[in-house]
Amino acid sequence: IFGDGNQVASDFNRADTYSAALLQATDEVTASALAKSLENDHRLNVTVMSEREYYAAQMISAAPIQFLGFFVCIIMAVGSAFAAMNTMYAAVARRAKEVGTLRILGFTKGSILLSFFLESLLLSLVGGVIACIIALPLNNVTTGLGNFITFSETSFNFRIGPDVMLIGILFSLVLGAVGGLLPARQAAKKEILTALREV
Repeated sequence: IFGDGNQVASDFNRADTYSAALLQATDEVTASALAKSLENDHRLNVTVMSEREYYAAQMISAAPIQFLGFFVCIIMAVGSAFAAMNTMYAAVARRAKEVGTLRILGFTKGSILLSFFLESLLLSLVGGVIACIIALPLNNVTTGLGNFITFSETSFNFRIGPDVMLIGILFSLVLGAVGGLLPARQAAKKEILTALREV
């Protein structure tokens, strides 16, 4: 909202008071001299900072939301790892006879472990790609966050670029590796006769 400073100050009963002022210098030397001049002027009660530092200070109120977001991500990651582990344990139990047959045909324990482990990674890769596709509609969606210190709103938008998608897919592969390693080891450690008896 743009308006006359004196009129707005009078309407909100904030005469001779400004919460922020933006000054632009021609170079860094001039900016440093201007900052020192303002800070040494005892008539002014100002705190001099760069524009980046100013907006970073405005985002202090977003810290609880950021913490909550990380906390939810950690909980979901742990749940996803257990879900992947449960899926792979079920696959191992369902294909126990197949494991025994592979052992009779000469496949080593290491090759069986690797096959189940790669299967877990493949499933997690597919899940990660699907999740990225589902999240794509949120790209460039703009929303705002209220600042209860300055009673203003800081707007931001979601950016889902190739780098974010790559991190998400790599994270899903890590979860698949964590959830698939123990079931793969269990499949590899099955004795031939024990595996053939399980149906």
